[in-house]
Amino acid sequence: MAYELVAGANALIPGDEVAIRARATNCGTVDFAVAVLPIPGGAEPWLPLQDPPPSYAEGATSGVEFALKLSRFGDAVQTVALVLYSSAASSTLMPLRDVSIDVGDNNIRLQHADLTVPSIVFAELYRRKGQWKVRAKKDGVFDGIEELGRRLGVHVTDRRREEPARHSPPPDFGSGPSRGGRGNLADWTGSGSMVADRFLITNAHVVNNASEISVSGFSGKTRAEPVIVDETNDLALLRLSESFGPSRIVFRDAGVHLGEHAHAIGYPLAGLLGRGPQFTSGSVSNLLGPGDDARLMQITCPIQPGSSGGPVFDESGNLVAVVTASLNNAQNVNFAIRSALVLPLLDAANIDFERKEQCQPIPISEIVRANSPFVWRVECFG
Repeated sequence: MAYELVAGANALIPGDEVAIRARATNCGTVDFAVAVLPIPGGAEPWLPLQDPPPSYAEGATSGVEFALKLSRFGDAVQTVALVLYSSAASSTLMPLRDVSIDVGDNNIRLQHADLTVPSIVFAELYRRKGQWKVRAKKDGVFDGIEELGRRLGVHVTDRRREEPARHSPPPDFGSGPSRGGRGNLADWTGSGSMVADRFLITNAHVVNNASEISVSGFSGKTRAEPVIVDETNDLALLRLSESFGPSRIVFRDAGVHLGEHAHAIGYPLAGLLGRGPQFTSGSVSNLLGPGDDARLMQITCPIQPGSSGGPVFDESGNLVAVVTASLNNAQNVNFAIRSALVLPLLDAANIDFERKEQCQPIPISEIVRANSPFVWRVECFG
Protein backbone atom coordinates (compact mmCIF):
# COMPACT_ATOMS: atom_id res chain seq x y z
CA MET A 1 0.00 0.00 0.00
CA ALA A 2 1.29 3.47 -0.91
CA TYR A 3 2.22 5.84 1.91
CA GLU A 4 0.02 8.98 1.90
CA LEU A 5 2.12 12.14 1.56
CA VAL A 6 0.49 15.41 2.60
CA ALA A 7 1.57 18.81 1.29
CA GLY A 8 4.94 19.77 2.74
CA ALA A 9 5.92 16.23 3.73
CA ASN A 10 8.83 14.45 2.05
CA ALA A 11 10.15 10.93 1.61
CA LEU A 12 13.19 9.14 0.21
CA ILE A 13 13.15 7.64 -3.28
CA PRO A 14 14.97 4.30 -3.22
CA GLY A 15 16.83 3.41 -6.39
CA ASP A 16 17.20 5.25 -9.69
CA GLU A 17 13.66 4.90 -11.03
CA VAL A 18 10.38 6.33 -9.80
CA ALA A 19 6.97 5.35 -11.16
CA ILE A 20 4.27 8.00 -11.63
CA ARG A 21 0.60 7.07 -11.85
CA ALA A 22 -2.27 9.59 -11.83
CA ARG A 23 -5.89 8.47 -11.44
CA ALA A 24 -9.06 10.56 -11.47
CA THR A 25 -12.74 10.37 -12.28
CA ASN A 26 -13.14 12.61 -15.32
CA CYS A 27 -16.61 14.13 -15.19
CA GLY A 28 -16.07 16.42 -18.18
CA THR A 29 -13.63 14.52 -20.44
CA VAL A 30 -11.03 17.26 -19.97
CA ASP A 31 -7.60 16.31 -21.33
CA PHE A 32 -5.09 16.02 -18.48
CA ALA A 33 -1.65 14.57 -17.89
CA VAL A 34 1.40 14.84 -15.64
CA ALA A 35 4.02 17.27 -16.98
CA VAL A 36 7.68 17.01 -15.96
CA LEU A 37 9.63 20.27 -15.52
CA PRO A 38 13.37 19.85 -14.74
CA ILE A 39 14.91 22.81 -12.87
CA PRO A 40 17.10 24.77 -13.46
CA GLY A 41 17.90 23.17 -16.82
CA GLY A 42 19.97 20.56 -18.52
CA ALA A 43 16.96 18.46 -19.53
CA GLU A 44 13.95 19.37 -21.61
CA PRO A 45 10.50 19.76 -20.01
CA TRP A 46 7.93 17.17 -21.03
CA LEU A 47 4.28 17.98 -21.76
CA PRO A 48 2.76 14.57 -22.56
CA LEU A 49 -0.35 16.06 -24.22
CA GLN A 50 1.87 17.26 -27.07
CA ASP A 51 5.39 15.80 -26.80
CA PRO A 52 6.85 12.32 -27.30
CA PRO A 53 8.53 10.78 -24.25
CA PRO A 54 12.05 12.12 -23.56
CA SER A 55 15.00 9.90 -22.72
CA TYR A 56 14.32 10.12 -18.98
CA ALA A 57 10.83 8.64 -19.58
CA GLU A 58 11.82 6.25 -22.35
CA GLY A 59 9.11 3.79 -23.27
CA ALA A 60 6.27 5.77 -21.71
CA THR A 61 2.95 5.13 -23.45
CA SER A 62 0.77 7.40 -21.35
CA GLY A 63 0.92 10.87 -19.86
CA VAL A 64 -0.65 9.65 -16.63
CA GLU A 65 1.36 6.45 -16.04
CA PHE A 66 5.10 6.26 -16.68
CA ALA A 67 8.48 5.87 -14.97
CA LEU A 68 11.27 8.44 -14.65
CA LYS A 69 14.92 7.37 -14.84
CA LEU A 70 16.50 9.86 -12.43
CA SER A 71 20.12 9.39 -13.55
CA ARG A 72 19.18 10.59 -17.02
CA PHE A 73 18.36 14.12 -15.85
CA GLY A 74 22.05 14.98 -15.60
CA ASP A 75 23.98 16.77 -12.86
CA ALA A 76 22.58 20.23 -13.71
CA VAL A 77 19.05 19.25 -12.71
CA GLN A 78 18.53 19.68 -8.98
CA THR A 79 14.72 19.68 -8.85
CA VAL A 80 11.99 18.16 -10.99
CA ALA A 81 8.50 19.66 -10.69
CA LEU A 82 5.63 17.24 -11.34
CA VAL A 83 2.58 19.08 -12.61
CA LEU A 84 -0.98 17.90 -13.11
CA TYR A 85 -2.17 20.00 -16.03
CA SER A 86 -4.78 20.34 -18.75
CA SER A 87 -4.25 21.65 -22.26
CA ALA A 88 -4.53 25.42 -22.74
CA ALA A 89 -7.97 24.90 -24.27
CA SER A 90 -9.23 24.05 -20.74
CA SER A 91 -9.36 26.75 -18.10
CA THR A 92 -9.57 24.47 -15.06
CA LEU A 93 -9.05 20.95 -13.75
CA MET A 94 -12.39 21.12 -11.92
CA PRO A 95 -14.04 18.36 -14.03
CA LEU A 96 -11.72 15.88 -12.29
CA ARG A 97 -12.83 14.10 -9.13
CA ASP A 98 -11.02 11.80 -6.68
CA VAL A 99 -7.55 12.75 -7.92
CA SER A 100 -4.93 10.32 -6.60
CA ILE A 101 -1.31 10.29 -7.78
CA ASP A 102 1.32 7.72 -6.89
CA VAL A 103 4.95 8.85 -6.88
CA GLY A 104 6.91 5.69 -6.25
CA ASP A 105 5.71 4.25 -2.93
CA ASN A 106 3.98 7.50 -1.98
CA ASN A 107 0.45 8.68 -2.71
CA ILE A 108 -0.66 12.31 -3.07
CA ARG A 109 -4.31 13.30 -3.18
CA LEU A 110 -5.73 16.56 -4.51
CA GLN A 111 -9.00 17.93 -3.17
CA HIS A 112 -11.62 19.37 -5.47
CA ALA A 113 -10.87 22.87 -4.13
CA ASP A 114 -7.27 22.47 -5.35
CA LEU A 115 -8.42 22.04 -8.96
CA THR A 116 -9.72 25.52 -9.75
CA VAL A 117 -6.52 26.03 -11.79
CA PRO A 118 -5.45 24.46 -15.12
CA SER A 119 -2.04 23.43 -13.75
CA ILE A 120 -0.82 22.56 -10.27
CA VAL A 121 2.55 21.34 -8.95
CA PHE A 122 1.59 18.36 -6.81
CA ALA A 123 5.11 17.14 -6.05
CA GLU A 124 8.77 17.91 -6.59
CA LEU A 125 11.67 15.53 -6.80
CA TYR A 126 14.88 17.01 -5.40
CA ARG A 127 18.46 16.00 -4.59
CA ARG A 128 19.96 16.07 -1.11
CA LYS A 129 23.54 14.85 -0.70
CA GLY A 130 23.28 12.62 -3.74
CA GLN A 131 19.94 11.13 -2.67
CA TRP A 132 16.67 11.83 -4.48
CA LYS A 133 13.64 12.70 -2.38
CA VAL A 134 10.00 13.59 -3.11
CA ARG A 135 8.09 16.43 -1.46
CA ALA A 136 4.30 16.82 -1.78
CA LYS A 137 3.08 20.26 -2.82
CA LYS A 138 -0.08 22.10 -3.88
CA ASP A 139 1.11 25.10 -5.88
CA GLY A 140 -1.15 26.10 -8.76
CA VAL A 141 -1.52 29.09 -11.06
CA PHE A 142 -4.61 30.39 -12.79
CA ASP A 143 -2.94 31.17 -16.08
CA GLY A 144 -1.78 27.80 -17.34
CA ILE A 145 1.38 25.76 -17.54
CA GLU A 146 3.28 28.34 -19.61
CA GLU A 147 2.94 30.87 -16.79
CA LEU A 148 3.74 28.19 -14.21
CA GLY A 149 6.91 27.39 -16.12
CA ARG A 150 7.86 31.06 -16.28
CA ARG A 151 7.63 31.38 -12.51
CA LEU A 152 9.74 28.26 -12.05
CA GLY A 153 12.34 29.49 -14.55
CA VAL A 154 11.47 26.86 -17.18
CA HIS A 155 10.55 27.80 -20.75
CA VAL A 156 7.36 25.92 -21.61
CA THR A 157 5.31 26.22 -24.80
CA ASP A 158 1.79 24.79 -24.80
CA ARG A 159 1.16 24.17 -28.49
CA ARG A 160 -2.40 23.03 -27.81
CA ARG A 161 -3.55 26.54 -26.94
CA GLU A 162 -5.63 26.87 -30.11
CA GLU A 163 -7.38 23.54 -29.76
CA PRO A 164 -11.01 23.75 -28.66
CA ALA A 165 -11.92 22.47 -25.23
CA ARG A 166 -13.62 19.08 -25.30
CA HIS A 167 -15.30 19.30 -21.93
CA SER A 168 -18.67 20.91 -21.42
CA PRO A 169 -18.13 24.60 -20.65
CA PRO A 170 -19.63 26.24 -17.58
CA PRO A 171 -22.91 28.07 -18.15
CA ASP A 172 -22.43 31.41 -19.89
CA PHE A 173 -24.65 34.11 -18.44
CA GLY A 174 -23.84 36.67 -21.13
CA SER A 175 -22.89 36.95 -24.77
CA GLY A 176 -19.21 36.37 -25.46
CA PRO A 177 -16.98 38.53 -27.65
CA SER A 178 -17.53 38.50 -31.36
CA ARG A 179 -15.07 36.17 -33.07
CA GLY A 180 -15.71 35.96 -36.80
CA GLY A 181 -15.36 32.36 -37.87
CA ARG A 182 -13.93 31.08 -34.55
CA GLY A 183 -16.84 31.12 -32.14
CA ASN A 184 -17.51 33.59 -29.34
CA LEU A 185 -15.44 32.38 -26.39
CA ALA A 186 -12.03 33.76 -25.49
CA ASP A 187 -9.21 31.27 -25.03
CA TRP A 188 -8.33 32.94 -21.71
CA THR A 189 -9.25 36.11 -19.84
CA GLY A 190 -7.89 38.61 -17.35
CA SER A 191 -8.68 42.05 -15.97
CA GLY A 192 -7.24 45.52 -16.42
CA SER A 193 -7.46 49.18 -15.41
CA MET A 194 -8.13 51.99 -17.87
CA VAL A 195 -5.55 54.48 -16.63
CA ALA A 196 -6.11 57.04 -19.42
CA ASP A 197 -8.26 57.45 -22.51
CA ARG A 198 -7.49 54.48 -24.80
CA PHE A 199 -4.84 53.01 -22.44
CA LEU A 200 -5.22 50.06 -20.10
CA ILE A 201 -2.83 48.33 -17.66
CA THR A 202 -2.89 44.56 -17.13
CA ASN A 203 -0.42 41.69 -16.55
CA ALA A 204 2.16 40.68 -19.13
CA HIS A 205 1.23 37.03 -18.57
CA VAL A 206 -2.39 37.82 -19.47
CA VAL A 207 -1.57 39.07 -22.98
CA ASN A 208 1.55 37.04 -23.80
CA ASN A 209 1.03 34.76 -26.82
CA ALA A 210 -2.31 36.36 -27.70
CA SER A 211 -2.84 36.90 -31.42
CA GLU A 212 -5.89 39.05 -30.72
CA ILE A 213 -7.04 40.99 -27.65
CA SER A 214 -10.51 42.35 -26.92
CA VAL A 215 -11.44 44.48 -23.91
CA SER A 216 -14.91 45.17 -22.59
CA GLY A 217 -16.46 47.22 -19.81
CA PHE A 218 -19.52 49.25 -18.91
CA SER A 219 -18.83 51.65 -21.78
CA GLY A 220 -18.53 49.08 -24.55
CA LYS A 221 -16.12 46.71 -26.22
CA THR A 222 -13.16 47.15 -28.56
CA ARG A 223 -9.93 45.64 -29.80
CA ALA A 224 -6.62 46.35 -28.05
CA GLU A 225 -2.93 45.94 -28.79
CA PRO A 226 0.13 45.83 -26.53
CA VAL A 227 2.22 49.03 -26.47
CA ILE A 228 4.72 47.99 -23.77
CA VAL A 229 5.11 44.51 -22.28
CA ASP A 230 7.32 44.45 -19.17
CA GLU A 231 7.79 40.74 -18.52
CA THR A 232 10.23 41.39 -15.66
CA ASN A 233 7.54 43.08 -13.61
CA ASP A 234 4.61 41.21 -15.24
CA LEU A 235 2.97 44.40 -16.54
CA ALA A 236 1.56 45.33 -19.94
CA LEU A 237 0.23 48.61 -21.32
CA LEU A 238 -2.50 48.17 -23.95
CA ARG A 239 -3.80 50.71 -26.47
CA LEU A 240 -7.53 50.54 -27.24
CA SER A 241 -8.81 50.93 -30.80
CA GLU A 242 -11.53 53.38 -29.69
CA SER A 243 -11.88 56.27 -27.29
CA PHE A 244 -14.15 55.94 -24.26
CA GLY A 245 -13.22 59.17 -22.53
CA PRO A 246 -10.73 60.01 -19.77
CA SER A 247 -10.13 57.81 -16.75
CA ARG A 248 -10.67 58.97 -13.17
CA ILE A 249 -8.33 56.37 -11.65
CA VAL A 250 -5.81 58.01 -9.30
CA PHE A 251 -2.48 56.50 -8.23
CA ARG A 252 -1.38 56.67 -4.61
CA ASP A 253 1.65 58.89 -4.12
CA ALA A 254 3.20 56.91 -1.26
CA GLY A 255 3.96 53.39 -0.14
CA VAL A 256 1.44 51.13 1.55
CA HIS A 257 1.48 50.02 5.17
CA LEU A 258 1.19 46.58 6.68
CA GLY A 259 -2.34 45.87 7.82
CA GLU A 260 -4.15 48.58 5.89
CA HIS A 261 -7.31 47.74 3.95
CA ALA A 262 -7.13 46.69 0.31
CA HIS A 263 -9.95 46.37 -2.22
CA ALA A 264 -9.74 44.47 -5.53
CA ILE A 265 -12.02 44.77 -8.56
CA GLY A 266 -11.84 42.43 -11.53
CA TYR A 267 -13.52 39.90 -13.80
CA PRO A 268 -12.83 36.44 -12.33
CA LEU A 269 -14.27 33.19 -13.71
CA ALA A 270 -15.42 34.83 -16.95
CA GLY A 271 -18.85 33.63 -18.05
CA LEU A 272 -19.58 31.86 -14.76
CA LEU A 273 -20.14 34.73 -12.31
CA GLY A 274 -21.91 37.06 -14.74
CA ARG A 275 -20.70 39.85 -16.97
CA GLY A 276 -20.16 42.57 -14.37
CA PRO A 277 -17.00 43.26 -12.34
CA GLN A 278 -16.56 41.51 -9.01
CA PHE A 279 -15.41 43.21 -5.80
CA THR A 280 -13.44 41.64 -2.94
CA SER A 281 -11.92 43.17 0.15
CA GLY A 282 -9.03 42.27 2.44
CA SER A 283 -5.83 43.75 3.80
CA VAL A 284 -2.13 44.13 3.07
CA SER A 285 -0.70 41.10 4.85
CA ASN A 286 2.97 41.38 3.79
CA LEU A 287 4.95 44.23 2.27
CA LEU A 288 7.14 41.80 0.31
CA GLY A 289 6.53 38.99 -2.13
CA PRO A 290 8.07 35.48 -2.27
CA GLY A 291 11.80 35.54 -1.65
CA ASP A 292 11.50 39.08 -0.21
CA ASP A 293 10.61 40.43 -3.66
CA ALA A 294 10.15 44.18 -3.09
CA ARG A 295 8.16 44.59 -6.31
CA LEU A 296 5.25 42.70 -4.78
CA MET A 297 2.97 42.94 -1.80
CA GLN A 298 0.81 40.22 -0.30
CA ILE A 299 -2.93 40.81 0.03
CA THR A 300 -5.81 38.82 1.48
CA CYS A 301 -8.41 39.99 -1.06
CA PRO A 302 -9.83 36.73 -2.50
CA ILE A 303 -9.02 36.35 -6.20
CA GLN A 304 -9.95 33.75 -8.81
CA PRO A 305 -8.97 32.84 -12.38
CA GLY A 306 -9.46 35.98 -14.48
CA SER A 307 -8.56 38.39 -11.65
CA SER A 308 -5.00 38.75 -12.97
CA GLY A 309 -4.23 42.32 -14.05
CA GLY A 310 -7.03 43.87 -12.01
CA PRO A 311 -6.50 46.89 -9.74
CA VAL A 312 -6.13 47.00 -5.96
CA PHE A 313 -7.31 50.19 -4.23
CA ASP A 314 -6.64 51.62 -0.79
CA GLU A 315 -9.42 52.85 1.51
CA SER A 316 -9.20 56.31 -0.08
CA GLY A 317 -9.90 54.86 -3.52
CA ASN A 318 -6.34 55.29 -4.85
CA LEU A 319 -4.78 52.54 -6.98
CA VAL A 320 -1.92 50.91 -5.05
CA ALA A 321 -1.26 47.61 -6.87
CA VAL A 322 -2.07 45.25 -9.75
CA VAL A 323 -3.14 41.65 -9.01
CA THR A 324 -0.65 39.09 -10.36
CA ALA A 325 -0.66 35.70 -8.59
CA SER A 326 -2.08 33.45 -5.89
CA LEU A 327 -0.87 30.48 -3.87
CA ASN A 328 -3.29 27.64 -4.42
CA ASN A 329 -2.45 25.69 -1.27
CA ALA A 330 -3.04 28.58 1.15
CA GLN A 331 -6.09 30.59 2.08
CA ASN A 332 -6.11 34.11 0.58
CA VAL A 333 -2.34 34.28 0.02
CA ASN A 334 -2.31 36.50 -3.05
CA PHE A 335 0.23 38.83 -4.57
CA ALA A 336 0.02 42.19 -6.33
CA ILE A 337 2.55 44.36 -8.13
CA ARG A 338 3.16 47.76 -6.59
CA SER A 339 1.58 50.55 -8.62
CA ALA A 340 4.88 52.49 -8.55
CA LEU A 341 6.12 50.05 -11.22
CA VAL A 342 3.26 51.05 -13.52
CA LEU A 343 4.27 54.70 -13.62
CA PRO A 344 7.49 54.27 -15.69
CA LEU A 345 5.40 52.57 -18.40
CA LEU A 346 3.04 55.54 -18.48
CA ASP A 347 5.97 57.96 -18.57
CA ALA A 348 7.55 56.05 -21.46
CA ALA A 349 4.30 56.27 -23.44
CA ASN A 350 3.90 59.97 -22.56
CA ILE A 351 0.62 59.34 -20.73
CA ASP A 352 -0.55 61.82 -18.09
CA PHE A 353 -1.76 60.42 -14.78
CA GLU A 354 -2.81 61.74 -11.39
CA ARG A 355 -1.19 60.94 -8.05
CA LYS A 356 -2.53 61.69 -4.57
CA GLU A 357 -1.45 61.04 -1.04
CA GLN A 358 -3.64 58.83 1.08
CA CYS A 359 -6.39 60.88 2.66
CA GLN A 360 -9.48 60.13 4.74
CA PRO A 361 -11.15 56.78 4.07
CA ILE A 362 -14.29 56.84 1.97
CA PRO A 363 -17.16 54.32 1.97
CA ILE A 364 -16.33 51.09 0.18
CA SER A 365 -19.44 51.45 -1.96
CA GLU A 366 -18.08 54.80 -3.20
CA ILE A 367 -14.71 53.24 -4.06
CA VAL A 368 -16.50 50.61 -6.15
CA ARG A 369 -18.91 53.08 -7.75
CA ALA A 370 -16.14 55.51 -8.72
CA ASN A 371 -13.66 52.97 -10.10
CA SER A 372 -15.72 50.12 -11.57
CA PRO A 373 -16.34 51.93 -14.90
CA PHE A 374 -12.57 51.94 -15.48
CA VAL A 375 -11.98 48.25 -14.71
CA TRP A 376 -12.33 46.16 -17.89
CA ARG A 377 -12.33 42.51 -18.84
CA VAL A 378 -9.38 41.47 -21.06
CA GLU A 379 -10.25 38.64 -23.47
CA CYS A 380 -7.41 36.93 -25.33
CA PHE A 381 -7.36 34.62 -28.32
CA GLY A 382 -4.45 32.41 -29.26
